[in-house]
Amino acid sequence: MRKKAAPKVYEGGCHCGALTFGYETTLSPRRWSVRACQCRFCRSHGAVMTSDPKGLLRLVYVQPDRLRRYRFAHRTADFLLCRECGVFLGAVLLGGNGAVAAINLSALIEPPPRLAQPRRVNYRAETADDRRGRRAASWTPVFGPV
Repeated sequence: MRKKAAPKVYEGGCHCGALTFGYETTLSPRRWSVRACQCRFCRSHGAVMTSDPKGLLRLVYVQPDRLRRYRFAHRTADFLLCRECGVFLGAVLLGGNGAVAAINLSALIEPPPRLAQPRRVNYRAETADDRRGRRAASWTPVFGPV
């Protein structure tokens, strides 16, 4: 019988340290779903995203006044940015069953080696309900303040 992998926490945050997170997953980095969304926002930030629906994301706002929430397009998620240093941390969807999120791998303090090449994705054809459903099923549950 296979032993269940112990969760590992990957620390991340903005450059100035005002906003941090811990991304907990049992998946080896080789198995992470690595995505490069082709929307203008993600392309302009060089965002490469990941999430694990069986993982956990702990958000810590050391200086909450530096948190900037940005919504665009269908306005279904909050894109989290630091007002001071401008780093894009990830996106959070607030739902009836709590919050789920995807993180920007560029915000990890030490990105793990051997990550898969990002898969280019385009969600332009999704409706707002499609988008919420996809995110609820595939993003990481959030523990703590959102």
